[in-house]
Amino acid sequence: MYLRRLAVPVAVIATGAAFFTAGASAATAQPAPTAPTAHGSTLAAGATVAPFRTFSSPASKSVRLRKPAATLVKSRTATGQTIYADVYRNCTTETGDGSQANPYCNLQDAVNAAVSGDTVDALGDGNGYFMNTLTVATSGISIVGVGGQNPGIFPELGNGGKPALVIDGASNVTISNLFMSAFNAPAVEVMGSSNLTFDSDSVTEAGFGSADTFTIDGSSSDVTVSRTFLDNGTWTAPGHAAVSIAAGASGVTLATDAISATGIKATGVNGLNVVGNTIERACAGGIDVEGASSGVYLENNLLEDANNQTDGGYSGGEISQCTANNLPWSPSITVSADSSTHTTADYNAFHSYGTDDTEPYAWAGTGYATLAAFRSAVGQGAHDAVDTTEPMWVYFPDAGWPMDARPITGSTAINSANAGAPGQLSSDFYGVSPYTTRGAIQYIPTDPTLAVSLSAANTSALGISFKTNITNGNVTVYLTVDYGDGTTYNTYFTGNYAYADSHVYARAGTYPISVTADDHMGDIVTNSVTVTTAGSNYTAYGPVRVLDTRKGIGTGGTVAKLGSDSTLKLKIAGAGTTGDTIPTGISAVVLNLTVTHPTAGGYLTAYPNQGYGGVPQTRPTVSNVNFSPGQSVPNLAIVPVGPDGVVDLYNGSGGTVDVIADVSGYFSQTTAAGYYSMDPYRLVDTRKGVGAPQAQVSANGSISVQIDGADRGELPTSGVTAVALNVTAVNAKAGGYLTVYPDGTTRPTASNLNFSAGQVIANAVIVPVGTDGKIRVFNGSSGGTDVLVDLVGYYNANGGAAYLPNTPVRVLDTRTWKYGPLVPGSYDYHWSNLSTTDHNVTAFVFNTTMTNTRGSGYETVSPDPNSLQAYQGGWAMWPTPPNVSTLNWTQGQVVPNLVQASTGSYGIVDFWNRSGGNTDLVVDQFGFYQGD
Repeated sequence: MYLRRLAVPVAVIATGAAFFTAGASAATAQPAPTAPTAHGSTLAAGATVAPFRTFSSPASKSVRLRKPAATLVKSRTATGQTIYADVYRNCTTETGDGSQANPYCNLQDAVNAAVSGDTVDALGDGNGYFMNTLTVATSGISIVGVGGQNPGIFPELGNGGKPALVIDGASNVTISNLFMSAFNAPAVEVMGSSNLTFDSDSVTEAGFGSADTFTIDGSSSDVTVSRTFLDNGTWTAPGHAAVSIAAGASGVTLATDAISATGIKATGVNGLNVVGNTIERACAGGIDVEGASSGVYLENNLLEDANNQTDGGYSGGEISQCTANNLPWSPSITVSADSSTHTTADYNAFHSYGTDDTEPYAWAGTGYATLAAFRSAVGQGAHDAVDTTEPMWVYFPDAGWPMDARPITGSTAINSANAGAPGQLSSDFYGVSPYTTRGAIQYIPTDPTLAVSLSAANTSALGISFKTNITNGNVTVYLTVDYGDGTTYNTYFTGNYAYADSHVYARAGTYPISVTADDHMGDIVTNSVTVTTAGSNYTAYGPVRVLDTRKGIGTGGTVAKLGSDSTLKLKIAGAGTTGDTIPTGISAVVLNLTVTHPTAGGYLTAYPNQGYGGVPQTRPTVSNVNFSPGQSVPNLAIVPVGPDGVVDLYNGSGGTVDVIADVSGYFSQTTAAGYYSMDPYRLVDTRKGVGAPQAQVSANGSISVQIDGADRGELPTSGVTAVALNVTAVNAKAGGYLTVYPDGTTRPTASNLNFSAGQVIANAVIVPVGTDGKIRVFNGSSGGTDVLVDLVGYYNANGGAAYLPNTPVRVLDTRTWKYGPLVPGSYDYHWSNLSTTDHNVTAFVFNTTMTNTRGSGYETVSPDPNSLQAYQGGWAMWPTPPNVSTLNWTQGQVVPNLVQASTGSYGIVDFWNRSGGNTDLVVDQFGFYQGD
């Protein structure tokens, strides 16, 4: 004789409807297979989980937050011979001849070989440097950096104090696309030279402000520095500037440059155009014109305070930093008295960071706190403006930190430059034209190619799959996905991109998912979609009676039994206590169903009136309550609820029957209480004085049961909103009923189980917990009765598994399988791969029914301590069932009961026949709990 068997998996559904009290015959027991074959499968093979939905937002709903800018464009022209030098030649003795095939390894050798009209190409990509100072004394040549990033000249740190580039006595020289840096020395020195053009270069002083960055001596003239990044290294550099022009110099133009950490200082210059620059000032200010300078034009510049949140505190200082280091906080523009009558200032924009109080001008020795005061007193700056919109930060070529320089929507600098300003260029720092914005970078309107679409779909009770598609030009985009629960994901990519991921929420509920694509050039696009988890959390309610056909409750006042082969439509949404009705949109309801006064044997089936698509639901071939003529039978049911909020109750008998329904809670996709399954445990046994006095509950008496901190201390001491129990009446002296309800509340007009004198009957109960952490059990009979309370799980507001209802499906019927009924003391074990680690199903909601009972006894449902591999390998240990009961019967009875069966450690549930005779077992599945 066999003792254990693998139950039919979820995917196999027995045919036929629910069963009756007669008509089934016992099958002959067959030998157990030596190694049962696992037949686990996903639920989808046998029933539909609902509601799994898809959420999406197309690219057309993308919201653009900021604006883009152009791509860096640099070019050169040459008319003579091209001579090549390659930073990667790494030779100590010159072996190159300056050809493209055999370039010089020393840039100085290439420049020395050039004659007027020649071009020197400095080859590299910004990762290597020519390590010696380059001196240019030859007129009429061009030196061009060729590579992806500015090739550079950077005398090694051991040779500190040496400049990167010196132009000495030369004229008509062009330097472009080169990185030049020095340590404790000017990076570029111009001496006695004329007609020089520096364009699209990077010039830095690596000694943290220990020297001026770019110097022009008093004997030089006609020098233009354009589209160049200039950095003096730090704000702690009093007396040093990014550009320093000595007295006597003439014809200097600084146009469309990005200048960081100290600005421009010119003394006694004859002819100076400072136009279209973005200057991130430091303690010393942005522009300082001293001595007796003449022919000075300061126009179209954007002058801003440093922002140490983006530049790390290196490139500029705030007022507090400057004063703490005994450094001045100078006005943005200073013009000396001797220079003021020969200086024009207009069309400049000023941005103060945070609460910094920055004077825009100090003119002829007087500081002006506002532009209005400056205009009134001096009569200049008629088109100057305060720009309250902070520019977007930018990484410039060879910059060590970002600088706020790219105008964004709302900036007053946009399209407000004076096109006729002396020295104004026709294209911006990146070569973008037209160029009409103040500062070095042109504002670019929205790029229509950047867009985000996204979609998400339920994959489990708490899980979703997620996809997003980003379209954009061939630029780097930084992607942020915010799942709405505090979890974010960041990545970056270039060009169009498709990203897919999965996410599991810790709690059921509704969450906004947002996707943000940021090209870090001022263009930010976002899109969002709201998802609702498929799983539901539990809200304890009542108990409240919502149906009683004997009294017209729930039937619109009609008092009538439910007819044979008829269906009653019970409205759940909106039912319940006045002022506290059950809401719409719930996914399942917990009903204690009681049939009474049946005129024929049969069954009751509860199911949703509508499926989740709003279509009529086909009645499933399962049962919730089985009854005989004249019998009163209760059973708990967790019934899915469709979008119309109606539950159907079908009378599958040849006679009429009264039906009573009490609600004790409902499930909805909110952050209510999650479920924690437990190994069944006897909490109360009045026969033995366990959890209550060792005495029967008296007629019309009650007992309180401690829940918080109970079950050997395994329950939380607070936060438990409801408990899942199996309650049994034993040794009743008279017929009656038990009502289980929250302690400290008024006893409701509801019942959980009905019993006759001497009857042993059990019923599942889900009951709210009182504010004192207790529940109460009331004996509604004229005689005493013993009460057993078995704990199977609890609901907690602080988390737990979420409930997923499925279309009811029969997963086991021993009347129709080859092994026959359960013999005394044996068990069938049920396994489904829904309960594996990947799916994390913690409990199943089953309705178990014993029929064709050949002896009296009870059923125990509990998790199996063995794994499926142990059974398949033949080394499973014989389990010991816990001392609890799921349902009780006497010989010949058909008895149902709902059970929330924990899957334990291995996803296997055992069904034990603890009686003296064979019995058939039928198991219907209504849903499951799934964790995070």
